[in-house]
Amino acid sequence: MSFHGTYALHGIRAFVSDLTYTADRELCMDQDEWAYRLGWTVTRTGFGARHYREPRFDLLRAERIAAPALALAPVPEEEVDGGVAA
Repeated sequence: MSFHGTYALHGIRAFVSDLTYTADRELCMDQDEWAYRLGWTVTRTGFGARHYREPRFDLLRAERIAAPALALAPVPEEEVDGGVAA
């Protein structure tokens, strides 16, 4: 194939790629704006497909992982009236 044919194919491929990207953005624009306003992260996973994630889920996971370690920590003894440790 000649170089001119290769350049033509590259131009067509770029045009189609831009067209699909624009169509994808138009399809998901409302949902993406809504997610960004809520503070969520948006990851494009394919044409018309998105992965929306609330960052607070990471905090819940960190608390769940830390909870068993906190349960095993020794509880400080408190003094009760009369100088007796409870």
